[in-house]
Amino acid sequence: MRVAAWIVLLQREGLVNKALMQMSVLQEPLALLFNRTGVVIAMVHILLPFMILPLYSVMKAVPPTYVRAAVSLGSPPLAAFFRVYVPQTYAGVGAGALLVFILSIGYYVTPALLGGADDQMLSYYIAQYTNVEVNWGMACALGGVLLAATLALYGVYRRFSGAELSLG
Repeated sequence: MRVAAWIVLLQREGLVNKALMQMSVLQEPLALLFNRTGVVIAMVHILLPFMILPLYSVMKAVPPTYVRAAVSLGSPPLAAFFRVYVPQTYAGVGAGALLVFILSIGYYVTPALLGGADDQMLSYYIAQYTNVEVNWGMACALGGVLLAATLALYGVYRRFSGAELSLG
């Protein structure tokens, strides 16, 4: 349903283009559908909560007294925010980025419907090689690339965050 709604919103005569033209931002409609722009807009809409929730949980745990202490010691408020508060949220940024990457790397339907024929994600080609061309070796190799990329990014996250893997 979300993808169908984005198709309605992003088409040449859709609400987004009509609104931009009525506000005199554009003279002619933008091509927002069947290209990378439409895919990115829809994927950001779908995946934004998966970035915000880990970030929010980390930000909520940071005591506000740290920033107040930095300000009381003479730091400007903006500098205190960026030097005291933001570094404590890096774990949430990393966790959210990892979660969004893992979810987005396997996206199939959204890019297939909103993207152009030449603008597809790797999962589309895996399905293409499996179902249409029946080239199981290539599909397996591309699946291995997805798995390797996911494991590599998870390894980088563990290395920098010090997170331990818990399987139970």
